[in-house]
Amino acid sequence: MKTIPNEITNKIPPGHKNNILWNAGHILVGWDNTIYTIIGEARKLDPSYHLMFPRGTSPKEWTGNPPSLNEIIELLESQISNMEVACKGKLKTPLKQSFLGMETVEEMILFHMNHENFHMGIVKGMRQALGVVDEI
Repeated sequence: MKTIPNEITNKIPPGHKNNILWNAGHILVGWDNTIYTIIGEARKLDPSYHLMFPRGTSPKEWTGNPPSLNEIIELLESQISNMEVACKGKLKTPLKQSFLGMETVEEMILFHMNHENFHMGIVKGMRQALGVVDEI
């Protein structure tokens, strides 16, 4: 995310509903919305994030100014250690209700890791669609 030029973060590539910024915010919100609530803690993000970035939304619908990609990156980076502290000793804790076949906090974390990888693949495709070629 840190290598993405600012001028493309808000562009929606042809064939897509969202942009790179939305995908980054969606990853952030996904973790915040589910992991904290299943361990009995309050969500940590400002409620505006939960309005801009949930599944089914699009930047085309935003009425307010979104955070910058750098702000989202900072929150993602701090979220890692916050999650680690919050989930310590709780990985085997059963979920109150099964979610897509998952039964424990640990399984939800694995789900979110895969979900994050999925969206990072989308971001890579968007970069390419917007003319940003990754150098090897």
